[in-house]
Amino acid sequence: MPVSLHIAIPAENGVARTSTYRTLTRNKFFGIYWTGSTLVLLALEFVSIALAWFVLKTTGSSVRVAIILAVFPMARMATSPFIGRLLDRLPRRRLMVIDNVVQALLYLSIPIMTWMHVLTFPILVGVVTVAAGLSPLSMIGRGVLLPNLVSANDLELANGLSQFRSGLVGLLGPAVGGILVAAIGAPLTLFVTSVCYGAYVLSLMGIPATRYRAGLPRDPSTTSDPAPNPWRFLWNSPALLIVGVATLFFHLTYGPLEPAMPVMVDRVYHSGAGTLGLVWSSFAVGSLLGTLLWSRFRPQWSLRWVITGVIIGWGLFSGLTGFTTHPWEAMLTLFGGGLVYSPYNIVVATWQQRLIPDHLRGSIFGVFQSVTSSGLPVGQLIGGVVISVWGAGATIAVGGACTVLLGLVIALLRALWSRVSDTSLSQ
Repeated sequence: MPVSLHIAIPAENGVARTSTYRTLTRNKFFGIYWTGSTLVLLALEFVSIALAWFVLKTTGSSVRVAIILAVFPMARMATSPFIGRLLDRLPRRRLMVIDNVVQALLYLSIPIMTWMHVLTFPILVGVVTVAAGLSPLSMIGRGVLLPNLVSANDLELANGLSQFRSGLVGLLGPAVGGILVAAIGAPLTLFVTSVCYGAYVLSLMGIPATRYRAGLPRDPSTTSDPAPNPWRFLWNSPALLIVGVATLFFHLTYGPLEPAMPVMVDRVYHSGAGTLGLVWSSFAVGSLLGTLLWSRFRPQWSLRWVITGVIIGWGLFSGLTGFTTHPWEAMLTLFGGGLVYSPYNIVVATWQQRLIPDHLRGSIFGVFQSVTSSGLPVGQLIGGVVISVWGAGATIAVGGACTVLLGLVIALLRALWSRVSDTSLSQ
């Protein structure tokens, strides 16, 4: 009979754990990776805040805000499988450098066209679509690269530090982005974004090309190069299959919150971009604290209850946000949401990297990201329409209720969970 799959590796004593953290902090290439990734993730936060506020103020349409936000996951969804294959076949560093140079130029073109008075909403959508379509080169690339920079024993902690980085960016990014938009305007904020991308390019070039290459070469005795079947691999990996299904629908029920929050801040709280940034930063504070607690204690919980617990907890806290009437109330509920959400990305990233061999990571990561991210734009677009009918608060509350229902349904999928056994840990 299959037994519960546990997330954390066997607990170490305090000395061993301290030594592992020290090993990571002394890893030069991990430090470059971590710093560069921090800069580009900050840039992405600036883009989200600047574009959402820019579109809302120039068009006054919550539907158009939802469209511009939905462009990002839709474009990534369309290109991820193809880009994943490229990362397994072509020089990874060169691809990631080209990607970020082009994205920097694209985001720089938005303020230039604004100042020239030639920017229209369709042009903006086109520019964002191209930039977002290229972004999986680096998004998938970072996940593919990390296991080649650290040892297998350090991988979970490396993902924990990466999630800590994401929490730190989530804390600083919205607040700094909101302050930048309020102080210098959305166009100049996008100029700052381009500078961050340029700095990230330098960090990519600081890691040797050999660290980007696949660690498991193809069999030299074969002349053919058969393409792996990512779908078959996922179907034969129950842990990845369950996480993929859960993440797909989690993105769907989360989606309405993103277009709803700018409207909530503007029309319910009667505040500006700085408040929007602070509200999102409260989520990041909770996520940051949750990440530190998870990495410190590494609880031996089953995959089933981690996944369902995170989804239900997030649904409860995010749903309560819809009933708030003041920014501090939303900051409190999203802080709680961030606290319970934080283990999710650590768990998902670690199991993907452990179960997928290096020479297949690009292809399978690409398919996984394409499928799971498809729920986000659908949720955002539905949210944009529902906001115009019910209002932002009701939309957020209903989204939270649907998320709680999702968690309960996933917990009851006994036939699917029965395929998860402890043998998955050694695959």
